[in-house]
Amino acid sequence: MIDLSFVKFFNPAAGMADSVQQPRSFSRIRKMLVKFPGGGVSLIKDERSGIAEIVLDYPEIRNGMSGVMMVELRERVLQLENWTSGKGLILRGKGGNFCSGGDLNFAKSSTAEEGLAMSVWMRDTLTRLQRLPLVSVCLVHGPCLGGGAEMAVFCDYILAAEDVQYGFVHGKMGIVTAWGGGTQLVQRIGRARALDLFLTARVMSAEECVEIGLAEAVVASPVDLSKVTNWLKLRLTLPSQITRAFKTIVSSNHMNSQEDALNAESETFAPFWGGAMNKEALNRNIKHSKI
Repeated sequence: MIDLSFVKFFNPAAGMADSVQQPRSFSRIRKMLVKFPGGGVSLIKDERSGIAEIVLDYPEIRNGMSGVMMVELRERVLQLENWTSGKGLILRGKGGNFCSGGDLNFAKSSTAEEGLAMSVWMRDTLTRLQRLPLVSVCLVHGPCLGGGAEMAVFCDYILAAEDVQYGFVHGKMGIVTAWGGGTQLVQRIGRARALDLFLTARVMSAEECVEIGLAEAVVASPVDLSKVTNWLKLRLTLPSQITRAFKTIVSSNHMNSQEDALNAESETFAPFWGGAMNKEALNRNIKHSKI
């Protein structure tokens, strides 16, 4: 039996459980998840550009998330937590789509307790992804449904391909959002619009995703990955330390109280004041009117 007594202590703002049982319980959840094989999740890091890619790879079932993939996704995120030279992250799927949701084989053969364990695992993993000091963009294309729609909203930006079919279709499956995507969607597009998407379970086009503020732009299909990379690079022109610091400030504001976020912003700012980059900029006699 999986010990889930720590769940009530789970603090998504901290990205981990406060209870001392967390490591033991997560280890047990991992053992449960690896019993559901299929597919994989790869990590590609480009040290030159500072951009990493997390790639979902299970095209046989349209990149549905198996238990093994959930474990590997967490491992890839943990690797990026230790990548100190990185600046950006692209989350994408291999083949014709991003992610069609959870693996239905897991849904059919797991218990309610195992479902809750899976929910906590993915919520923690995606919260960690969101809090990475990397500017993240999710490329959604083809069917992006259920859990796939949830995963996307944990990224800073979403680019929607012309062929995307994007929907929070959980209600039609007799469930609600499982991985924290419901809360993230409300924060992203507001209560009324989020509730409308949940209750209608409608599948949206790329244009509608942009219209409601869910996605930043529409990209042509089939997707040219270099164009996605170039779109991200335009937001990574500052030095790595500055880029990562701004992402940390934004993440803190999103996850913490206003007072805690303000304190975190000051703490993040302090080392830069009078630092090497600050002095270099001052020595160049930069005029704000000419920036």
